[in-house]
Amino acid sequence: MLKFCRTFVFVLTALSALSGCSKKEETSRVEPVASSFGIWTQLGSWPNTSYYIMGVSSLSEGSTKLEGNGIDVTTTLNNSVISRGGYYYYYNTTEGRLGKYQLKDGAVSTVKQVPFTYFSSLAGHTWIDENTLVMIGLAASGKAINYAIINTTTLAITNGTVTGLPEIPTGYSAYRVGGDIQYKDGKLYFSTIMVNTTTYALYKKLYTMAVSYPAFAVTQLSTDDRTAGLGNTSGYFATSFVDEQGDMYFLTSWNGVLSDGSYSAKSIYRIKKGSDVLDTSYYVDGSVALGKEPAAGLFMNLGNGKAIIKYQVATGYSNTKFGYSILNLSTGKELRKLTEIPDGLGSERNVYVDNGKAYIAVLSGEGTDYIWIYDSATDKVSKGLQIQGGYTSFSRLDKLQ
Repeated sequence: MLKFCRTFVFVLTALSALSGCSKKEETSRVEPVASSFGIWTQLGSWPNTSYYIMGVSSLSEGSTKLEGNGIDVTTTLNNSVISRGGYYYYYNTTEGRLGKYQLKDGAVSTVKQVPFTYFSSLAGHTWIDENTLVMIGLAASGKAINYAIINTTTLAITNGTVTGLPEIPTGYSAYRVGGDIQYKDGKLYFSTIMVNTTTYALYKKLYTMAVSYPAFAVTQLSTDDRTAGLGNTSGYFATSFVDEQGDMYFLTSWNGVLSDGSYSAKSIYRIKKGSDVLDTSYYVDGSVALGKEPAAGLFMNLGNGKAIIKYQVATGYSNTKFGYSILNLSTGKELRKLTEIPDGLGSERNVYVDNGKAYIAVLSGEGTDYIWIYDSATDKVSKGLQIQGGYTSFSRLDKLQ
């Protein structure tokens, strides 16, 4: 069983109205909880939402409940964080700050915070190395894509604008950029689409770019007109990855409405190792492959040529229940649906993957919930940790050590 480190660190956007200097701040004091994992639970619905982190020592066994084991972090952070090795980054557009936080002895305290106003919102992120985070987002005008290179130790930030973007066609007025960004072969890869900001209609073409690092100049452009979607435009969803062979896969899960009123397909694309362009031999229409519409933003690598993808039980934006399917990455074919897991609610990053296993937090609506475990090596599903608590959603599962 994994051991708990009493002190774990969150790096994220500061939400307070203080200046951009280092300070110490504590909120929501509770007794320290010995934990190897954090289960993010949500109470209420947007915008009247509260966030609690439940600390547990294992996702595979035992039981826990929110009462007496939930740290209220609502006033300090929310679930739109970026995690790495126990640290979290969080960009708050309202306060215009990037902050570094520490969860210590059951309380959240500020480690460091700096002013940051370079994006209208965080669209995507990836890592260059253990200490270098890249974030991308739109300029306020929507007519440029900006980037930030962040030293995660010092929070020193280098800002800039991506050059060489494709031109916006007549009848459309702004870019959109999503969370399908990855770093491979010494370059960054991500996509953009175009939107009419009056009608909100999308131009039906996907532009996928190879971008030099650290110059952030587009060096290669490939296009596809079967979708106008992107990886989810909230940068904390999981919609892309580079697998063990060095191939990049991404899901265009943010799909929007086209000028003819139809919805763009939620599709899976590949960029092979050593290549700068979309693999023209590979295209997966998610709804065709699954027989269900893929959900807004969960597509994760399991290793051994498999991936897990979340799908909607019902189509449309009113859907409140989700299921999970296993894909063969090389063929794009569905291997099977995880029918052992009950259909239920699970938000954002309610799945954690480690060593070929997917740990899935599902809100059943029956008062008692579970972490369900899919083992890709055995193709078996089992029940793990039992959870109780009066929450309205699970929004994240994170390893704290």
